[in-house]
Amino acid sequence: MANKYNRHYAVGMWANGSKITNIQYPSDTKQAWQGECPARNTIHMFVKLENGTVLRDDELILDRKKWEALQDMEKFISDISEGVA
Repeated sequence: MANKYNRHYAVGMWANGSKITNIQYPSDTKQAWQGECPARNTIHMFVKLENGTVLRDDELILDRKKWEALQDMEKFISDISEGVA
Protein backbone atom coordinates (compact mmCIF):
# COMPACT_ATOMS: atom_id res chain seq x y z
CA MET A 1 0.00 0.00 0.00
CA ALA A 2 1.48 3.34 -1.04
CA ASN A 3 1.63 6.29 1.28
CA LYS A 4 3.16 9.75 1.28
CA TYR A 5 6.54 8.39 2.44
CA ASN A 6 6.89 5.93 -0.46
CA ARG A 7 8.06 8.06 -3.37
CA HIS A 8 10.04 6.48 -6.17
CA TYR A 9 11.98 8.67 -8.59
CA ALA A 10 15.49 8.69 -10.04
CA VAL A 11 17.83 10.80 -12.14
CA GLY A 12 16.74 10.58 -15.77
CA MET A 13 13.04 10.03 -15.02
CA TRP A 14 10.41 12.30 -16.53
CA ALA A 15 8.65 14.65 -14.08
CA ASN A 16 6.72 17.92 -14.35
CA GLY A 17 7.36 18.30 -18.07
CA SER A 18 11.14 17.79 -17.85
CA LYS A 19 13.77 15.23 -16.81
CA ILE A 20 15.23 14.86 -13.32
CA THR A 21 18.93 15.82 -13.35
CA ASN A 22 19.84 15.99 -9.66
CA ILE A 23 18.47 14.81 -6.30
CA GLN A 24 19.83 16.34 -3.08
CA TYR A 25 19.29 16.13 0.66
CA PRO A 26 18.32 19.41 2.35
CA SER A 27 21.41 21.18 3.70
CA ASP A 28 20.18 21.10 7.30
CA THR A 29 20.10 17.27 7.57
CA LYS A 30 22.70 14.96 9.09
CA GLN A 31 23.54 11.28 8.68
CA ALA A 32 21.05 8.84 10.18
CA TRP A 33 23.79 6.54 11.52
CA GLN A 34 27.45 6.86 12.32
CA GLY A 35 29.82 5.15 9.91
CA GLU A 36 29.79 4.69 6.16
CA CYS A 37 26.02 4.79 5.58
CA PRO A 38 25.12 7.96 3.62
CA ALA A 39 21.39 7.78 4.49
CA ARG A 40 19.91 10.77 6.28
CA ASN A 41 16.75 11.39 8.27
CA THR A 42 14.70 13.66 6.07
CA ILE A 43 11.08 13.93 5.03
CA HIS A 44 11.69 15.73 1.72
CA MET A 45 14.42 15.76 -0.93
CA PHE A 46 15.16 18.55 -3.39
CA VAL A 47 14.91 17.58 -7.06
CA LYS A 48 16.39 19.65 -9.90
CA LEU A 49 14.89 19.32 -13.35
CA GLU A 50 16.50 19.76 -16.77
CA ASN A 51 14.59 23.02 -17.29
CA GLY A 52 16.24 24.51 -14.16
CA THR A 53 13.29 24.14 -11.80
CA VAL A 54 14.04 22.94 -8.25
CA LEU A 55 11.15 21.24 -6.44
CA ARG A 56 10.55 19.26 -3.29
CA ASP A 57 9.96 15.60 -4.06
CA ASP A 58 6.33 15.77 -2.94
CA GLU A 59 5.66 18.38 -5.66
CA LEU A 60 6.70 16.03 -8.48
CA ILE A 61 4.12 14.79 -10.97
CA LEU A 62 5.59 11.63 -12.46
CA ASP A 63 2.59 10.63 -14.58
CA ARG A 64 2.61 12.26 -18.04
CA LYS A 65 -1.18 11.98 -18.43
CA LYS A 66 -1.78 13.81 -15.14
CA TRP A 67 0.77 16.47 -16.12
CA GLU A 68 -0.80 16.99 -19.54
CA ALA A 69 -4.28 17.17 -17.98
CA LEU A 70 -3.02 19.80 -15.52
CA GLN A 71 -1.47 21.83 -18.35
CA ASP A 72 -4.72 21.62 -20.36
CA MET A 73 -6.72 22.73 -17.33
CA GLU A 74 -4.40 25.70 -16.71
CA LYS A 75 -4.66 26.70 -20.38
CA PHE A 76 -8.46 26.44 -20.23
CA ILE A 77 -8.62 28.63 -17.11
CA SER A 78 -6.28 31.15 -18.72
CA ASP A 79 -8.39 31.20 -21.91
CA ILE A 80 -11.71 31.75 -20.15
CA SER A 81 -10.28 34.43 -17.87
CA GLU A 82 -8.52 36.07 -20.83
CA GLY A 83 -5.10 35.95 -19.16
CA VAL A 84 -6.19 37.50 -15.85
CA ALA A 85 -5.70 34.29 -13.82
